[in-house]
Amino acid sequence: MRKIFLIILILITVLGAGKTITLEFWTLSLSPTFDAYIKEMIADFEKNNPGIKISWLDIPYASAVQKLTASIAAGQGPDVVNLNTTWAVDFAVQGALIPVDNLVPPITVKQYWEKLWNATVVNGRAYAFPWYASIPILMYNKDLFKKAGLDPTKPPKTWDEVLEYSRIIRSKLDIYGFEPNIIAIDELLLEGVPIVTPDGKRAAFNTPEAVAKLEWFQKAYRENLMPRSLGGYGEGREFYQQGKIAMYPAGLTMLKHIEVNSPNIFKVTDVAPYPLGKGGIIKVSLMNLVIPITCKYPKEAAKFAAHVTSAKWQIEFSKYATVLPSTVQGLETSEYFRQRVKSGDLNAKAMYMASLSMKNAVDLNAPAIIGVPANKLPDVRKVLQDYWMKAIKGELSAKEALSLAEKEINAILGK
Repeated sequence: MRKIFLIILILITVLGAGKTITLEFWTLSLSPTFDAYIKEMIADFEKNNPGIKISWLDIPYASAVQKLTASIAAGQGPDVVNLNTTWAVDFAVQGALIPVDNLVPPITVKQYWEKLWNATVVNGRAYAFPWYASIPILMYNKDLFKKAGLDPTKPPKTWDEVLEYSRIIRSKLDIYGFEPNIIAIDELLLEGVPIVTPDGKRAAFNTPEAVAKLEWFQKAYRENLMPRSLGGYGEGREFYQQGKIAMYPAGLTMLKHIEVNSPNIFKVTDVAPYPLGKGGIIKVSLMNLVIPITCKYPKEAAKFAAHVTSAKWQIEFSKYATVLPSTVQGLETSEYFRQRVKSGDLNAKAMYMASLSMKNAVDLNAPAIIGVPANKLPDVRKVLQDYWMKAIKGELSAKEALSLAEKEINAILGK
């Protein structure tokens, strides 16, 4: 009898060893542009993991939340899904995702920038693998710098210097110095100003540092150093392409728009690191990979997610798209990018330079950074934004605006 059981056990082991599992992998609006890259990356994983097959599906960004919600509710969710930080955290809070920190060894976790890994930490557990990222840079017009008597090899490094340069540009050329994309809650965080107290129950942003930053914007507006329409990225791009502003702080992808739409301006454009505020951080837009609660093979799914987000394949992705690795090993280790920079490729220079700034990158949508309960965040954002913009336009003093915002936000948090 023992011999029969032994034979059965051996058969089960052999049959189990030969079993192939299939993982369903969803990305957001990456096909067909990046088909070659994704297929190559998947083939590499399958070659090194013969017992695992990947079924890849690309879905429209706009319908991602609806499709994922429906599939998880039906018990048929995918195994690995591409989500931004806000969505990842929302699904984690709802109990729809599997924590990933215990599915991979510590050495895997250490390959990512710590602040980016922590972006999806909820109640002490991480729910996502950081994937590709983008941070802003400072684009500036070298010709306009020269005409204003500024050295184009010495762009501003801080926001106070941006203001100083803009004053010179306004006095010499009678044009705007720059156009920011103003988001009040982000401006506070970039200055190192907390939005709420550690327990999330009271506003904490009404500080001298916050007043100083708001007064900085008031000066720029009052002195006509930035467009008074306050149109943000889109308007800033149009003005920069027309030579109406000298400096354009914006995301990496905007540089490609300028190259395509205004080649003459692109020819006289150079790039510099995004100026740092007193918080010493840079806002990052981050994509992640998560594992839904319906996944039957979480360890295998985590292994694949770690493969997709490895330094090797993230650096490779940067060759196809204007994105940066979320890994500590960045583009500075790539001979491909070093050669492109040496050849004078401005887009490569911008990506390479931005990659070096990733050590300062923080996803400002991370719960631990904002501290505001998710259900109250939209109202808090709106109140801060409304008062911030009123103050910039001179309708309120900086102190008045922040005090009024504090009062309203305390009422929201106290409900």
